[in-house]
Amino acid sequence: MLAELFKRRNMKSLDDFALFYDDFNEYGDRDAQTAFYFVPGIGGVPGQVRFALPSLQRVFGTRIYVRCLHLDAFSASRPIWEKFTRVNVDKKRDQIVTDLVQLGSRHETIHVIASSNGFYDFLYAYRDLDTALVAKLKLIWVAVAPDSFLPNPWEAIFYRLNGFEHNGYRWFALPNHNLLRWINPETTTSHTWRRDGKLKRFFKDDLEFRMSLLGVQWGYASRDAFNDCLEHAIRQTVFPLDLRAFILVATNDGYWQGRPPSDVDNLLDRYLSNKTVFYKHASHLWVLVPDNLDELLQTVERDQ
Repeated sequence: MLAELFKRRNMKSLDDFALFYDDFNEYGDRDAQTAFYFVPGIGGVPGQVRFALPSLQRVFGTRIYVRCLHLDAFSASRPIWEKFTRVNVDKKRDQIVTDLVQLGSRHETIHVIASSNGFYDFLYAYRDLDTALVAKLKLIWVAVAPDSFLPNPWEAIFYRLNGFEHNGYRWFALPNHNLLRWINPETTTSHTWRRDGKLKRFFKDDLEFRMSLLGVQWGYASRDAFNDCLEHAIRQTVFPLDLRAFILVATNDGYWQGRPPSDVDNLLDRYLSNKTVFYKHASHLWVLVPDNLDELLQTVERDQ
């Protein structure tokens, strides 16, 4: 009964207002020399790139073009448990290749912004890009995510409460509340950002999908689905990539589940050979505050 209640509330929440959680996927001047291509992570959608637009414009100016990966199988209007299948991961790879080929025909430089696990979708597509196109690419990987997820003790608890099986994968909803940050920093629902004596509060349910139920925000996850799709993509790739990469790492990232910093370094060395890395003490989501994005993008711009 609780599983059905959670699923119904989730479907209703897909129509609720969220500032950046939508399918808008194109911004700016198509004739600009510099283009950005955004690949969202798990649970991500095209509209999330708008959170980064102020930083992009501060650093690169307003004459830029931004395209986001978008396909119906991963639309903001679909529940997450329908999105993660091997077939859909293949569709995502094909769309990335199609988009980058089209961008390469019009733009001199293409910055691929991969958010979190979106890097592994780009990695899967990379093998199908020709040399001339790759020469135009630079990679910006923000909020580095692991290439597999470890077992989580919360799964056993919440799968019994609200879990269900879909396409052979176990799905369950996890609670999010600022009071739970001592358990996992990714459970926070808001973040206060300070700059020049001013404060601004960001809310997770604007950036990432979260439904509200029983006075708490919830987000669905499936270690089975995520790991199977990641393994499917990664085993068909060739790495390390030799393109120029700029990377933003959160050192208090709950998705790494307490793994040592050396594990992050080893993963980056495995996949990328020509990289500049920024380490910031922040959680997975809140590493993306404007200060960190500005610093990262300024380095990218100077590397032109």
